[in-house]
Amino acid sequence: MPEVPVMTSAPSTAAADLPLEAAADWFLLLAEDDSSENRRRWQRWHDADPSNRWAWEKVEKLQSLLAAAPRQAPHVFHQTDRKQAERQSHGTRRQVLAMLGVIATGAIGYRLASSWQSAPDVPHIEWIVAAKGERREVALPDGGRLWLASGTRVGIAYDANHRDLYLTAGVLQLTSGRDPQGRTLRILARDGVIRPLGTRLTVSLFDTHTVLAVQQSAADAQPLSGSRVRVEAGQRVLFSKTASARPETALFPEDAWTRGLLTALNMPLTEFAERFALYSGQRIEVAPALAVRRVSGTFRIDAAERSLHTLADGLGLRLDQAGDGWRLRPR
Repeated sequence: MPEVPVMTSAPSTAAADLPLEAAADWFLLLAEDDSSENRRRWQRWHDADPSNRWAWEKVEKLQSLLAAAPRQAPHVFHQTDRKQAERQSHGTRRQVLAMLGVIATGAIGYRLASSWQSAPDVPHIEWIVAAKGERREVALPDGGRLWLASGTRVGIAYDANHRDLYLTAGVLQLTSGRDPQGRTLRILARDGVIRPLGTRLTVSLFDTHTVLAVQQSAADAQPLSGSRVRVEAGQRVLFSKTASARPETALFPEDAWTRGLLTALNMPLTEFAERFALYSGQRIEVAPALAVRRVSGTFRIDAAERSLHTLADGLGLRLDQAGDGWRLRPR
């Protein structure tokens, strides 16, 4: 891929075309061949000018929907008819650029989803939402199963070559099915792509990172612009859009929420509050002075008020109702 001209100032709507075109090209290239050499070349382009970094940020903001863009790439680059391949490659690139334009103007949401679903050869995405305070079980077309925690939003898109799940908010547990067609199974999430390898796993989207925990077999996690990492059964890993931590042993069952429970083992109170809120839909504020406190035990997320009173009593804290949530503070 040739290096593109760089710009010396913040891009205007018209001037942004070149960096956006380059960002689309780099995304499709890395999706096909994420070699160390290509990654070094991308890094040189990315660091060469603020406009390039701005354009790449737009790529990252496409999140799970942008992660679906390479779905056509294997078909594009293996066509025997060169002219047909060039036409299809240009079409794929044009779809990515169109989506980048939507992001650049700030029109995220319905327009983004609808513009992607209207692209040719892209399968319909069936969106499923678990309401606040609800846990929902979903049967997948391949015989697999999903559990969705409170406030979770998942899109299901199966076609002749892929089995894709889009996780845009919340927490899911997947028990993968056996697909007689051998189609690739992927979870396309905010921070990257997860590839289950015949497994049971959970994926949790927190404000600043994603947690993948594997209960059976293994899975690969690929941050949007970071290195792929393998997670084995009994392990968990934290990753963001740009990097991944090392896999570590899961000290507590990450899937206990599917049974209406949250288990903590010497867990920081702030992390407990974040997890309890994510699984139950009950917002919890923790006074800054309590950040160092630790929690151990098993709590029912279906009985939020009773569980939080038990927690407060055990730690010698005060629990107050705060709007539509709760506040923990010293007595």
